[in-house]
Amino acid sequence: MEKTLTPEESLRIIQKSISTSRKNIREGSFYYLLWGWALILAALANYFLIRHLVRMERYDDIMLLSLLAWGAFIIAAMIIQFVYQSRASKREKVVTHLDRYIQIIWITAGLLMVLMIFLSLKVQAYPTAFILGVTAMATAVSGLMIRFRPLVIGAVIFLAAAVIASYLKGTDQLLVFAVAMALGYLIPGYIIRTSKNGGDV
Repeated sequence: MEKTLTPEESLRIIQKSISTSRKNIREGSFYYLLWGWALILAALANYFLIRHLVRMERYDDIMLLSLLAWGAFIIAAMIIQFVYQSRASKREKVVTHLDRYIQIIWITAGLLMVLMIFLSLKVQAYPTAFILGVTAMATAVSGLMIRFRPLVIGAVIFLAAAVIASYLKGTDQLLVFAVAMALGYLIPGYIIRTSKNGGDV
């Protein structure tokens, strides 16, 4: 016969799961920092590339070279992440249900971002605001699930940046994107990395 947990026992299990997930997030702060820096550099590289191509009046090359600029940084980040994960998999780690849910959220968000980019290109719109909106959602859910305030604040920053970007022209959107990544990814990432137990601050 299956044992029925008391409310106190259920609460302890939930708190332990959240605590373990916070510690795992601290170890996984590498991903926030990796993607934060990769996307900031990609956005800035794309910004200066577009300005250069406009000065040279090479308008036909903007789309292709912009995609290559983003692709280069994203592929580099994916390779670094793969190597890091391969090494990390050799270390024993307690994986909670929250960890799995957060992983599923980010995988889904990543697929949604790819769809947003495709749809934006199809209707000839800049995808920046949509990407920031999806990032805000995934960051907010992650922060709320592990009760980590800096990530929730980061999500609010991403959401505000999405609204601001929607009113700007393409190149200026890239600067907003870079600033949002610095405030929404890098700062929480460094806070998580330097916190004693990955807990709230």
